[in-house]
Amino acid sequence: MQFGGICDHCRMPRSHPLPAVFALRPFSVRAAKASGVGKRRLDGGDLAAPYRGVRMRSAKIDSAVEQAAAYVPRLAADQFFSHTTAARLWRLPLPRRFSAGDTIHVATANRVNRVRATGVTSHRLSPPTHRVVRLGRARASDAVSTWLQLASILSVDDLVAVGDALVLAPVYPDTHAPAPRPYALPDELRSRVSAFRGPGKQKLVAALELVRLGCESPKETLLRLLIIRSGLPEPAINVLIYGTRSAFVPRVDLINLTWKVIIEYDGQQHREDSELYERDQQRAADLRAAGFTVVTVRKAGLTRAGRHRTVTEIRDALIAAGWQS
Repeated sequence: MQFGGICDHCRMPRSHPLPAVFALRPFSVRAAKASGVGKRRLDGGDLAAPYRGVRMRSAKIDSAVEQAAAYVPRLAADQFFSHTTAARLWRLPLPRRFSAGDTIHVATANRVNRVRATGVTSHRLSPPTHRVVRLGRARASDAVSTWLQLASILSVDDLVAVGDALVLAPVYPDTHAPAPRPYALPDELRSRVSAFRGPGKQKLVAALELVRLGCESPKETLLRLLIIRSGLPEPAINVLIYGTRSAFVPRVDLINLTWKVIIEYDGQQHREDSELYERDQQRAADLRAAGFTVVTVRKAGLTRAGRHRTVTEIRDALIAAGWQS
């Protein structure tokens, strides 16, 4: 995203360096003037104006998180990021139709201080349903409040994927998470949905029944939902498999333990990384040698055109292992 908002005097030569506090991140024009930075310097060609009253050193924004960071200097004391913007800050999964170039969402608890700015969608969200926390320099809806807000724009399946992310306790530390994980426990989701009175309530109720512990990606969630809705037995999630000849204990995405049928989602990175691909192939061979059936599902297997084939492959594997529909 390249801003067209470079200040008017772009050809003007630079003056003295900015104070260090303003050099590294977006800053308020008002705060800069209060610190003695003059208009000529604020109109310098090396500064961009992402929003009215804000300056930053770079004119390029590559992510929704950077977009929110550029707006932080404008946030009033009772304003906070919400909806998809808060979801990005929490690193929650969103469908691909939402991009970094979308408008940011800013909420307030009152009608008086609602945001009016280009590129910003304004909301009025009241406590206690919607709770606010600090994420770095930004104020944002807490993770569960964000999930509740997304109910107005996401499908049930996408809400399940977000719910799975909320309750996930990662096997390996999530060094990019803005707060300790899991962000919530199932009981909190239930109590918050019960108290919620906003748009999308029925979708949240439906999604809540399908949220599970252990799903590590939205694709795993969508694959699990496809299996359940096709009348196949619900698989266990991210299970360690002991007793194989592998040098390490493999952990599989989804498994029907009774029939020893493993269902794995094979993401793009598994085929682009040759070392990872070879390791995956050996792992699958070790599992098959230990008596397991491994069904691999790729991206196309979750599309509208590919779902029937995916379900057929899983059903055939279960029947061959002794399952009776």
